[in-house]
Amino acid sequence: MTAALSFLRCGLPLFALGLALSSCSSSPKMTVQEPTKGRDEAFWIGDQVSGSPRLVIDLTAQRIRYYKGDRLVGMSPISSGRESHSTVTGNFRIVEKDRYHRSSLYGSYVDDSGNVVMEDVDVRIDPRPPGTRYVGAKMHYFMRVTGAIGMHEGYLPGYPASHGCIRLPTNMAQAFYHATPHGTPVQIVGNAALAAYEPPVSQTPVATPKVKKGKTPKRQAVPPGTTLYL
Repeated sequence: MTAALSFLRCGLPLFALGLALSSCSSSPKMTVQEPTKGRDEAFWIGDQVSGSPRLVIDLTAQRIRYYKGDRLVGMSPISSGRESHSTVTGNFRIVEKDRYHRSSLYGSYVDDSGNVVMEDVDVRIDPRPPGTRYVGAKMHYFMRVTGAIGMHEGYLPGYPASHGCIRLPTNMAQAFYHATPHGTPVQIVGNAALAAYEPPVSQTPVATPKVKKGKTPKRQAVPPGTTLYL
């Protein structure tokens, strides 16, 4: 009787400890946290989900939502076209993808050393100063939706600010780019004029070239018949 009591007092705790230790010998299976309804933070869980992709861009909310089937698998803030360059609405499909795309319309004129002489230029109306060359604005992870409109990596100041494209934070542009095949449906809805201001979305710091001081050349139109592409 004494031996049995001794086992209950000492043996059982050690036995339980042994079970606990053996259960920790392998890593537990990780589970993906589900997005909550109405969640506004950027997130992506699409790599773990199957289904046909589709994207919904809401200009009023300044959000893009990524679905696979009927399941929301990703969301990101955006910056769409400003008032003078509004983003079109309607139903479209991804017609082109270009990982290292640069604009042929908007960018900067730089000198031989790479210093910016004129920034935020439109080559259709901003003549190139002598001794400079044109460098198109970086639009990496570009996915063309229609015409000159596409989704790409870019700065989000907290309000609609682009020339019509849909800017995304770098990490979200990259995730969406790799997950989205040609032909993916894209629906653009809402009204950017009703978008509320939000704090800017931080990006990886990029060195900004020094802008030379000087008189800005007068804007003028390019010669008739010139064909330009974004």
